[in-house]
Amino acid sequence: MRAGSFLRALRLLIPEADINIIHERPWHSLTFGGTQICISVTMTNAETTCGLPLSAMLAEHEFCLPRQIVADIAVTQAVVADGANCLIIDALLLDD
Repeated sequence: MRAGSFLRALRLLIPEADINIIHERPWHSLTFGGTQICISVTMTNAETTCGLPLSAMLAEHEFCLPRQIVADIAVTQAVVADGANCLIIDALLLDD
């Protein structure tokens, strides 16, 4: 798993969340290589409202990962189900 340090950083950022990988795959362009990752995040904290604060926080957060750069990260889906906020987050990690 190439996204291990990213997942650890995300779990530190939102420790109340249950975070799981949906899929992870290598990504390459002509000049860069890295990993695309899609994760599910489930939070039962009633104070969180459908991912909006998390979405804004992720857009501004500077991740410090060894040999990787978070080039893009976004909450691509957010729903409330059974009293929990369920989010899908897509990220692009570039190898440094």
